[in-house]
Amino acid sequence: MSDTGTLRRGDTETEDLSPRRRVAASALPFQPPLDAASRGRLHNLLVAKSIVETLFVVGLAVGFYYVTFNPYFRGALDVADARRVAGWAIDEAQPSARVEVQLYIDGRFVESRAADANRPDVAAAGRARDDRHGFEFTTPALQSGEHEARVYAVHASGDDARRVLQLVGKPLRFRVGETGEQD
Repeated sequence: MSDTGTLRRGDTETEDLSPRRRVAASALPFQPPLDAASRGRLHNLLVAKSIVETLFVVGLAVGFYYVTFNPYFRGALDVADARRVAGWAIDEAQPSARVEVQLYIDGRFVESRAADANRPDVAAAGRARDDRHGFEFTTPALQSGEHEARVYAVHASGDDARRVLQLVGKPLRFRVGETGEQD
């Protein structure tokens, strides 16, 4: 380095350093470069840390899913017409419990009730211990045209602070004629 503070060719920097910057730069601790074995260990530690963090986040997501949503609801929507909407719903984690279901037609809430109607076919299929897992709603008066019925099972979690809807079966489309009856 020359007396003016300019670094010569071969030095690590090529800019002009004032005396103040020279003191600050010389106060930094010297870090020798890592050898190949140390770099390999550092690389392996960083990969392991990334894997552990990923597993932690996945664990949180799965835990949140199982607390918020009930993966054990099963059911079907069997009938949807101008007179009624019927089917069955069961919580396979609690087969003797009654599931609350809600009817939506064309995306609008219609009614809520427990799926506790007699459905011997559900018990005969081995889905439940008893026959009381059916539901039947009376279809409200609708304008003529095509409509869509959806039934959702209600899952309450967090001491009923959160209520999540899970679709039961597939939505059914039906048509109402000019007289209000099914076409």
